[in-house]
Parts: sequence; structure tokens; C-alpha cells
Amino acid sequence: MTRTRSNRRLERPREQVLATTLEMVAEEGLAKVTMASLAARLGTSGGHLLYYFGTRNGLLLETLRWSENEYAAQRAPILEKVEKDRSGGVEALLSFVDVYLALDERDPRWLLWLELWARAPYDAELAAAQRAMDDEWHADLVRLFAAALPEVPDREAVSERLRAMWDGFSIGIVTGGGTTLRERAFEHTRAAVAGHIAEDRG
Repeated sequence: MTRTRSNRRLERPREQVLATTLEMVAEEGLAKVTMASLAARLGTSGGHLLYYFGTRNGLLLETLRWSENEYAAQRAPILEKVEKDRSGGVEALLSFVDVYLALDERDPRWLLWLELWARAPYDAELAAAQRAMDDEWHADLVRLFAAALPEVPDREAVSERLRAMWDGFSIGIVTGGGTTLRERAFEHTRAAVAGHIAEDRG
């Protein structure tokens, strides 16, 4: 189960800036993404970017929000299908996990998360934004359980446990584990859900 990055054509200049930021993160690493280097790639000025985004941190946060909106659009059809059919089981959950997990060592979205997680304890606005994004994933996962896996007990708690596990795997993927570790994350998800169901029935 392998998800590919979207190559959707971008029409709006703001989207082009954010998409280019992600591209540079993947190609060169986050440390080399500066306002000056991004402006050079885009053929504009660093001052122009500062006018719209305020700071480099502001740009990175807006890039992450934009990326998260893209991933929300990817998981929406999964939720729509299971809520329409009231079925899907573990395979529906694995489709959700496929959207959640880092793709590989150079997944720019997760590289951004790692950078901004480290700064969140010192930045209240950033911490609040990250919690809000986490809450959206949590709400959607609880919705999926209700429709596709109603036998899962205490959906709120299971969502917290699974997302913590997926976060750990994603960190491992981008720090060297790669696609091999990504495949193991699916296996562990199957085992974890089966264990929760069996525990509840027991």
C-alpha cells in the first residue's frame, strides 16, 4: 500500500509558494530553506515573501497547514465511503493509515512536523495550531471507527494510542527506517486493532 505525492496543477500564487517550500524541504532539507533561497527559486524577493508570511516560521506553519488541508482532502473520500456503506473494516483503517504515515525518508510534510514540534514548547501559537491539526485527525479517525469498525472499544482512547504509534513510526521512517518500516507500521496497526477487539470481547 503506497501513496504517491500529488502533482495537481497549482493555480494560485500562494499555493505555488507553499508547494515550492515543500519541494525544497524534500530536495535540500529544511535547514537550507531560507526566505532568500525560496525567493530565488520562485523568481521573487525575500522581502515579498516576508510581507505575506511575516517570518520563516510563519511560512513553515502556513506550509504545514496547506499540506494538512491536502491530506484532509485525501482522507475525506475514505470517510465518505465507509459512512455511506457502514462497512470497510480494517482495510478502511489501513487506507486511513496510508494517508497518515510518512512516505519515506524525505517526506517534506513530516520533516516540517519534526522541525515545528521542536519549536512548539516555546511558541504558543504554533503549539495551538499543531493541536488543532491533531484534533482533526483524531475526529476523523473516531468517525471511521464508528462506521467501519464499530466493534472497536473506547474509540477516543484507541485513536490516541494508534496516532501516537503512527507518529513514532513516521519519525522512524524519516530518520532512516524508510519504506521497510512503513510496511511494518501496517502490520502493527492490524495487530493493535485485533488486540483491542479481542480484549473487549474477552
